[in-house]
Amino acid sequence: MDFLKQIALPQSEAQIGVLYFVLNVIDILLLPFLSYLFGALVVSLYHHRKGRLQNDPLALRYAKEMIDHIIPNKSILLLFGVVPFMAMTFAYAQLLQDTAAISVGILTWGLLLLAAAAAFASSYKTALTFTDMLSAVPAKDNDQVEQYKEQMRETRRTSGKYALLFLIAAVYCLIAGRSLAVHPNQWDSVSNAVQLLLSLDVLSKSVQFVVLSFAMSSIGMLFFTFSWQGGTAHMTKEYAEYVKGAALPVGLVSLLLLPLFTVLSVVLLPVASLTATVFFFAFLMILFVFLASHSVYGMIKDFKASYAAKAFYLFTLAVIALVLHGTSALAGATKTSSAVLAHRYVLHHEQLLASMGINLAVLTGEEIFTAKCSACHEFGAKKVGPAYKDVLPKYESDRTRLVTFVLNPMKVDPAYPPMPNQGLKPAEADSIAAYIMTMYKQQK
Repeated sequence: MDFLKQIALPQSEAQIGVLYFVLNVIDILLLPFLSYLFGALVVSLYHHRKGRLQNDPLALRYAKEMIDHIIPNKSILLLFGVVPFMAMTFAYAQLLQDTAAISVGILTWGLLLLAAAAAFASSYKTALTFTDMLSAVPAKDNDQVEQYKEQMRETRRTSGKYALLFLIAAVYCLIAGRSLAVHPNQWDSVSNAVQLLLSLDVLSKSVQFVVLSFAMSSIGMLFFTFSWQGGTAHMTKEYAEYVKGAALPVGLVSLLLLPLFTVLSVVLLPVASLTATVFFFAFLMILFVFLASHSVYGMIKDFKASYAAKAFYLFTLAVIALVLHGTSALAGATKTSSAVLAHRYVLHHEQLLASMGINLAVLTGEEIFTAKCSACHEFGAKKVGPAYKDVLPKYESDRTRLVTFVLNPMKVDPAYPPMPNQGLKPAEADSIAAYIMTMYKQQK
């Protein structure tokens, strides 16, 4: 299932940066939606069963509205679920195309499983809606009405269970594929998804997702019930109390557990994935979760509808911080492979121009380095000229300055002789600049 990696094209350094930005946008759509959908399915199935067994209309209404909030219409499942998951899979295929990681194959299976889960979830919502409508229709010995009611009940039972089962499998693929991507030390050793089943990182992130799902669905239910579009103006006091009793304890406990799994996720990251931004966004996530839990606790002690909105918005910020935390870890894990990918792009670009008869670069960057630069420079040691590790940091964010210097070198450090002009063409100067920056990043 890694065919997507085979058809991926080399990416420049700028394009890789855009990919990470796109991944952030995708995850900000996908992660909250999947977690809300997962929690909503579990809670809806539980409360609907409770409502049927106890003949409790409040529980039945709670089960239906929980699904209505996350799936107001069927297109939501595509726009916020399947399409972002597909885009994320393509982005990972681009980033991991030169690696042995099977993350893309695992994510592809997850995409297929999510599509199945979306179909069953849509059927479950439809069955809930029709069951609610038919409950108000008296049978009056009409066998056809009774048959239709039974058909809807059976559809609701089976579609809800299958939606949850397929979603569990899709979420596992999502977590396993992404967990492997941030562990470059496992790229060569892990050959199938089963090997990741007992991975401590995958297990901890799976539990974290479940906790996140219950927090998201509970806080979302409180927000849409008490704050969104008038809130309590459209419900009875009895139903309002039922929502409080069902959502507040679950939401508070879930929020209190989340920081523990956030810290654990950082501890389990390999050194290659740890960057300053990883710690920063983990801290922000914990901070926003703490503030959201304070609002939920306030609703338990002294209920105010405004607290529901505060908790929802603060928790949304916490999820965004969690997304940025994950993308930062991925950027750290793929730093070396991205540098190699950018170098391949330079070579591919030169070959493409050559095939079109545009010979802007006669020699590759590596050839120029070997022929003209290696006599005076090394990456880690001083020779005739300074070590690259000492002079290239100032050009990391502006390769154009390095190209300009190569084309027109000037004496900078009095401890070294001036660098002679090598007589390179602009394309050759760009090629050698790209090469030494790529090699420098790998060495670093």
